[in-house]
Parts: sequence; structure tokens; C-alpha cells
Amino acid sequence: MTQFNSLNYSEGMETELIALEKKIKQLIGLIESAQQKNKTLERNLSITEATLIKLQSNMKEASVRLEKMMSQLPEDSL
Repeated sequence: MTQFNSLNYSEGMETELIALEKKIKQLIGLIESAQQKNKTLERNLSITEATLIKLQSNMKEASVRLEKMMSQLPEDSL
């Protein structure tokens, strides 16, 4: 009778271990997926930041040129 109980215990434990292994594999898959998404987001953020810096530079340059052009316009003499 002890062997029978031991067998049932061991079978139940094996079933639990198989289920745990499956969950661990799923978790590893989710972690790997999240890591890949993070890498993609980091690349996109880097590109976006570079674009922002370029656009800010363009706006500053346009502002300077506009001010220069405005200073060359004749004054209103009303």
C-alpha cells in the first residue's frame, strides 16, 4: 500500500513539474518578446530624439534668418 501511495504521489508530482515547466517556458517566451520590443522601442526613441534635435535646429536657423530679413525691411514712417 505504501508503494501505491508513493506511485500516486510521484505521478502527481511529475504532472505538476510538467505544468511548471510549461509555465516557465511561457514566461521565458514573454520575457524574450518584451526584450525584443524594448530594443525596438529604444531604437525608435533614439531616431525620434535625433529627428527632434534636427527639427529644433532647423527652427532656430529659420528664426535667425527671419529676424535678419525683418531687420532689413524699411521702417514704416507714418
